[in-house]
Amino acid sequence: MKIIRTLIVLLASLPTIVITCAAAFVFLAIENDALVPDQPPANYQAVASGKALLKRIIQKVDSADKEFILAISEQEFRILALLGSHTFQHLNTDIHFNPTQITFRISLQLPPNPLGNYINFISQVPQSNEGIEIDRVQIGSMMLPGDWLLPLFSFLADTILQNQQATLLLSSIHGMRIEGDTALFKVHPPRDVKTRLKQAVKTLQAYRFTPGERERTVYYYGILVGISEQRYYRGTSFNDYLVPLLDEANKRQHNSSAVAENRAIVWALAIYFSSGVFETLVGDLVSSERRLARPPYNITLGGRTDLMQHFLYSAAIALATEQSIGIAVGEFKELLDSGNGGSGFSFADLAADRAGIRFAAEATSSEKLARQLQQSLVLHNNEEVFFPDISGLAEGLDEGTFQRQYGHTKSDSYLQLIELIDQRIARLLAYSGAGVKPG
Repeated sequence: MKIIRTLIVLLASLPTIVITCAAAFVFLAIENDALVPDQPPANYQAVASGKALLKRIIQKVDSADKEFILAISEQEFRILALLGSHTFQHLNTDIHFNPTQITFRISLQLPPNPLGNYINFISQVPQSNEGIEIDRVQIGSMMLPGDWLLPLFSFLADTILQNQQATLLLSSIHGMRIEGDTALFKVHPPRDVKTRLKQAVKTLQAYRFTPGERERTVYYYGILVGISEQRYYRGTSFNDYLVPLLDEANKRQHNSSAVAENRAIVWALAIYFSSGVFETLVGDLVSSERRLARPPYNITLGGRTDLMQHFLYSAAIALATEQSIGIAVGEFKELLDSGNGGSGFSFADLAADRAGIRFAAEATSSEKLARQLQQSLVLHNNEEVFFPDISGLAEGLDEGTFQRQYGHTKSDSYLQLIELIDQRIARLLAYSGAGVKPG
């Protein structure tokens, strides 16, 4: 009886214990100050270096058929951290090497709340001859052992990717050592690493799609093909392709969601005008159902094909990711263009990027706005309804000229021009709320 009474008391106390532990965790984890300060603005060298590093890693893994050493310098790690901090608005990351371990620090800014402003993380990855290990984890003022973190990550990733894809890929790293400012990873990829990577990507892509999304995308893709066949590949405005799709979506309002229809329209446009290349980002939405068609090559916005591409691909990227990432992608493209061999930094291109992002947000943020956008563009049937005036916006700025005139992407002069661009976009009928007749 005594044992039974004890069990009853423990069970009765369990909710209180859980609530107390959760409250203690929150109290110890949330802090007022950021461990990692705001990172410096990204410049084109950082973007180019990060892109080159990722390309080198992919090529190395893709071409390997036996154990190899993958070398990544401390500076390269910091560039990746910088790009991550620039891309994700509320996240700042930095990385430090010492002779025996790598230390990762992360500060995550929280929404306004009475408890605190940040959650700070510190994790340490020591040298090892037996794979990747995490020595310890600090969350706020709590110090925790780190041996649970990788198994937890693997379990969660395996649940999503299925067939233990994450565990097998992580287990291919057989060790890590530090030599000076470089981390050397010993990698022994599985025999079928290419197949596993492709399968992991496809599985992740499948989670992006809502029921019926593939069917809707294929439907609008077919309409695009029909429009091109009628126009015999003559030069025309992007508006002449977009408006018929939105008109059709507006007619289907009784059987579907306006947001879902608009999202499928953006996917179909991006896949069609990229000749299917954009499926590498959003997944095989069209090619798994039908043969891809060759698009016309001279479709314009603002009288230019490059502006059409900036607008459309930024809209699609914004849907495939968070909106802040879409904006960063546009800025990264322009920063890359300011390097040697590029066309130079273009505020006109950046205006097209930001207009595409605004279009995607307006088209998919709510049923009301999605329907208003459809009706506004169909009613006015003109690209000036959704695409801004680019007159007076500087283009072709090389790195030196950009730095002399604007310094960096967080300077007052740069931000003033961005504000001007955003004001032009906000005044457009498609986004001002004045583009649809009452009733």
